[in-house]
Amino acid sequence: MSQTAPLLLSVIVPTFNERDNIAEIVRRLEATLPPQSWEVIFVDDASPDGTAAGVRALARTDRRVRLISRHDRRGLSSAVVEGVLAAAADIVAVMDGDLQHDESVLPGMVEQVRTGRADLVAASRFLSPDGADGLSSDARLAISTSGIRLANAVFGLDMSDPLTGFFVVRRDVVERALPELSGLGFKILLDIITSSHPRPRVVEVPFRFRARQHGESKLDKRVMYDFFLFFLEKKVSRFIPVPARFISFAMINAIGILVHLAAFVPLAGGLGFARAQLVATLIAMAFNYTVNNEVTYSDRKLRGGKFYVGFVIFAVLCSLGVVANVGVASMLHQGYPGLVALLPAAAGAFVTVVWNYVATHVFVWGRGRLAQRLRIALSRLVGQG
Repeated sequence: MSQTAPLLLSVIVPTFNERDNIAEIVRRLEATLPPQSWEVIFVDDASPDGTAAGVRALARTDRRVRLISRHDRRGLSSAVVEGVLAAAADIVAVMDGDLQHDESVLPGMVEQVRTGRADLVAASRFLSPDGADGLSSDARLAISTSGIRLANAVFGLDMSDPLTGFFVVRRDVVERALPELSGLGFKILLDIITSSHPRPRVVEVPFRFRARQHGESKLDKRVMYDFFLFFLEKKVSRFIPVPARFISFAMINAIGILVHLAAFVPLAGGLGFARAQLVATLIAMAFNYTVNNEVTYSDRKLRGGKFYVGFVIFAVLCSLGVVANVGVASMLHQGYPGLVALLPAAAGAFVTVVWNYVATHVFVWGRGRLAQRLRIALSRLVGQG
């Protein structure tokens, strides 16, 4: 039986279009960490630039390099969780694949966790005067500082950078947080801290956030929306355990009602009530489907022919939801005539939202075999027609 040094650290690196950074990340880790005491797990979200192929090429000659290649799903938080669950070491580090995180501070961070001085060590961009120089714009700096203030206020934290993506943590802390992890957006550190019971002992250390050299930023226009959903989910789930996707779906459907009314009013004069109602319903349905596809299910977004097939399934399922709405509201109104009419109507609307979310989650954006077969069958039917 061969004797090898004990594995102390698993480094998790989520990637998307980071091909040019892979070899340099491994080289820097090798220069910083003791030989054979670490492994690096790249979790790639089907990068079109060949990032996965680059990792495989390195892994053939260096067994410390591992790859998780994900298909048909994206998201930094979920990538980190998958990497942590695949880690062999009891201590894991999370860092970006864009070379902005200074790997030279890793040994000190690992030592604090290894010796039990902390459960989690976070590298802060704001503990030194020039630490946040790598933020690419004033807008990105403003988003970060505003988010930090909000996170500290809402969750009772006292951290200089609870939104950092660079940290070291005991693997069991993440495993303990799993049942309540949101997995939404890109701020996995905040998710882990707020989902762990009891909360982990956190220590912050300074580091300099370097300028990006290659690849592309994970931040996009949906960042603040995801952040908003994260806060809502964490607060609402204390009373009603609903996922962030449902909150997003329900909010978009509420806006869809306004879209329906905005379309109906100008159409009613020329088309008459029934036709105007039908056209307005179709417009609102198209709005709900398109926005949910772009926002609520951005990690499962349907494109090309699948987009149109998905809309047909969405429309059919939501039509069934309307039937359920009317049925429940009518049953309550007849069975409890003393109730204010608004209450049965609200109950019917609630049933519709729940039905539409569950049904479309499974059959429109679902990854199960039944959903895939349904989409394939409808695609063939449409093609033959």
